[in-house]
Amino acid sequence: MYVSTLGILAFMTMRHRILCQGVRANRNGPQARHIRMQSTISQKLSIIASPKATQRQVLSKLEEHVSQAAKHYDSGMDGVAILASKEFTSWIGDNHFMSAFLQTLSPSRSTVTAESLHVLSGVTDGLSPHRLSGELLPGFSILNGPVQKILPSLHQSGVGFDLDQSSCVSFLTEPLEANTGKLEITVPLANTVFQNGRHTTLSASRWDINKDGSIVSMENVPKTAQDIVTINDPAKFTSAMIPLLPLTPPRKIIAGLGNIVRQLEVDGSTTPASKELEAILPKISEERSQHQPSLPSPLGVWCWVIPPHVAETKRFGDLQLFKAGSSQTEIDIIMNSNGLFSELLSSGCRLHKILSGGGGWGLKQGLLSLDPETSFPVPGRDDDMEMFIRSFEQRNNAEANTGLASPGWSLLFCVEPRVTSTEALSGQWLASAKSWHFGVAPHLDHALSPSSQPGLVEIINDHFGISSAAGLYLKTHPGKEIAYKQGFTTKIDVPGSYFRG
Repeated sequence: MYVSTLGILAFMTMRHRILCQGVRANRNGPQARHIRMQSTISQKLSIIASPKATQRQVLSKLEEHVSQAAKHYDSGMDGVAILASKEFTSWIGDNHFMSAFLQTLSPSRSTVTAESLHVLSGVTDGLSPHRLSGELLPGFSILNGPVQKILPSLHQSGVGFDLDQSSCVSFLTEPLEANTGKLEITVPLANTVFQNGRHTTLSASRWDINKDGSIVSMENVPKTAQDIVTINDPAKFTSAMIPLLPLTPPRKIIAGLGNIVRQLEVDGSTTPASKELEAILPKISEERSQHQPSLPSPLGVWCWVIPPHVAETKRFGDLQLFKAGSSQTEIDIIMNSNGLFSELLSSGCRLHKILSGGGGWGLKQGLLSLDPETSFPVPGRDDDMEMFIRSFEQRNNAEANTGLASPGWSLLFCVEPRVTSTEALSGQWLASAKSWHFGVAPHLDHALSPSSQPGLVEIINDHFGISSAAGLYLKTHPGKEIAYKQGFTTKIDVPGSYFRG
């Protein structure tokens, strides 16, 4: 059978990739992740800085802010996470600047006799813009707190570090709304090959504070991954915004294996998986090209993979579908749909981008290929491999928690919106700056004009937020009251998506 062959090929490809990761994992040593999820006292701020700003200007603005702050960083805050946008990659590697930065960040340390600062520094694609479809902001985002609570296992050995290995940071934070499982959001870091010759930039360092207040670098070790605990109130929850336009009601999978879907049930009839999309998408593309001919781009299509027990309990009858020629604006449909999408995510539904589909004949007709990746490829972790094995072993069990496209599950197709700069600045899109905020970078052709950028240097107090062009990876840990006792993982790579608390 054609689908079985695809499954075997996918299995072998993924097995090879995971084995390669395993080799690197053995070189780097085991990654211990015994983390207590509890309330953590921490302080945060973001510095929005123009790429034209000088180090003196940034330090001066930071000093002004700290001197006016109601409360200062005390001696118990010995852990600092500093994530910078790519424009400031060289600054992160400049010991002179980092020493001055750390000393300016907490001047009260000059009165302390002897202690150390433990610092995580890395380079991200940009700071979160507080709005969907706004260009990423340049600057720094800083989190300060007790090192053992906010940066567990910071100085764990990184023997055998591979310069070609991608790095990431994983934020451990409040659960999703209506979900008691603990949430982990993994953010891939930026590609810095053209900045410093390294694929990504992440390091752990220790800085000694002398009696005269000077701060000196004593150790700096590159890393591939680091957990950052951002929980401030376990009773609160993480809210999500996933800007997608629903195209169809849920369609039950009739035939498929792994990430390949062959047949769906549409209005009671079995059809090739891509047939419905082949009729809908050309109309949307044609209409958009007529209204915005200056912004041609391929349509990004995603689907929610919904297990049977969720499909039976959620109300999809009120879902407003997006159609070519609709009188409703795309923003209105997104806002109306986001509540349901948040519920799907909290219920353990995964989101997959459709990589290819259509064409062929016989058993090959109308196949859809879903992005099989659900977790970031960190050495020593093989969530995708385990998921594929479960999918193969439980391919005939509709209720199995495989995470891939299994018969009996349902697909809800969605398309990426086309949001203009004016719409992005409207009040309903804006997110509060007083929070942590992790997002997916928007498309460059959706970015705001340079005139909308902030001044040379601006500080946003009580905010910590970064974005990634590669997407975000979510992992929920089992909760007491959720249907998915095993937790789940998924990748969110819809441009403009964000999670905040």
